[in-house]
Formats: sequence, C-alpha cells, structure tokens
Amino acid sequence: MRHKRTIKWTLGTLFTSVLLAIGAGVPALATTTPSISTAGNGVVIATEGTAQNLKFYWATNGTATWHPETIAIKNTTYSSPSITHDGNSVIIAAEGPNHSLKFYWAINGTSTWHAETVAGKNTTYSPPSIVTNGNGVNIVAMGPNNSLKFYWAINGTSTWHAETVAGKNTTYSGPSIAENSTGPIIAARGAGNRLKFYWAINGTSTWHAETVAGQNTTYSVPTIAANIDGPVIAAVGPRSSLKFYWAINGTSTWHAETVAAAHSVA
Repeated sequence: MRHKRTIKWTLGTLFTSVLLAIGAGVPALATTTPSISTAGNGVVIATEGTAQNLKFYWATNGTATWHPETIAIKNTTYSSPSITHDGNSVIIAAEGPNHSLKFYWAINGTSTWHAETVAGKNTTYSPPSIVTNGNGVNIVAMGPNNSLKFYWAINGTSTWHAETVAGKNTTYSGPSIAENSTGPIIAARGAGNRLKFYWAINGTSTWHAETVAGQNTTYSVPTIAANIDGPVIAAVGPRSSLKFYWAINGTSTWHAETVAAAHSVA
C-alpha cells in the first residue's frame, strides 16, 4: 500500500506540475481596459495604473513619442476609465474610492488636471462611460442594487445632475453611452443576460427602455455608437459569438446579425 500511495502521489504531482507549466505559458488577462480618444492633432489614452492611480498618455500625430502624466495619485481609481475630447479639453471619468464617481479635465496643451466628484460614495459599481453633446458632458454607470445611473453637467460648470435611467435589478454590466441627433443613447446587459437599450431627448429626464435581445443573448459589456440612420450595438453573444444589432432612428425594431460564429471571441 505504501508503494501504491507513493505512485499515486508521484503521478498527481506530475499532473499538477504539467498544468502549472501549461498555465505559466498563458498570460493573464489585464484587469483594466484602456480608453482612447483623439484631441487636436494627437491621440490620448487613459488607464488605471498599478497602484489604483489614473494614468494619461498622449502623442502627436506622426510621432512615436508618448508623454506620460499622472492624473490622480494612488488609491484614487478603481475601474477602467472612459476618455473623450470636448472642445479644447480632454475629459475622463472613472470609479473612485468607496464606489464614488470621479471626473477629470485638462485644457489641451497643459498638464494641469482638475478633479471633480460627480457622485459620492456608494453610488458607482462599474466602469463609467462618458460622452459629450453640444453644450455639456454626459456620464453613465451602474449604480447601487444593479440600477443604471446617468449624470450630466453644462460645460463650464461643476454642478452635476443625477438621474435614474433604470431602477434596481435592471443592470448587470458596465453601460456604454453615445449621443445621437436628439439625445443620449445607452446600452447595458440586463437581467437574464438580456440586451437593453435606453434613450432620452436632450433637455428631458424621461428615459425610454427597449429590449434589444432577449434572455441568454448577451454575455459582455456592450458597446454602442450612433450613425446617421440609427443606433448600433455590439456584444458577445451565446457560446462566445459576436453579435451586432441595429435600428432605424424613431423605431423600436431591432435587427440582429452574427458577426462571428460561436467560439470566435474570448
């Protein structure tokens, strides 16, 4: 019996060693996703740093020289950030300490970053998404109890207004926001792995909800954009497929396409 136990132990150790060796060759996925935008004559990137700080990088078009800046020091940033360009400024949103929502902006050509608290502690539970409209900034994030929260401010002010797009137990991913000709549009993964869409007219606080795809169709944070004719959304679908959805402005009929078949995306 002692001999048999020794053999089992040896084979088990060998099997474990092989698995560890295989795993050692597979790089771990990053825990943050960088966000990129353009600004003036260059490219700008924001990312969460290794010490929960917020990092910013920029380069001028046609060059390969990247300039790093620290926007916020350690223990300030707890999500992937979202970055965009607003007139002559770069603006960034990220989840801050104690599930707060933070906003940062800087004038193009300067390295002075200004910080604002959009929403206080226990308000934000996902990476936010940011977009600009004609005269202001819009931010969306998952709120307490799996709700969906929307924040807006007029350019030149630091007063943030909060709205509830969808109540508790409606939102189960970070959302994505874009701006079409009439107002903000949002996509998020809903209850039961559904794909949800929300829209509002600029200047109103009435949000309209639509189900883009039903139960067990959506398995990632979706991404949304606006084209001339209507909103477009992409998300990971069942069995690691890639799905695409589109609708015509003014209608609630969503059309689904399979961009890539099962087991084609990570």
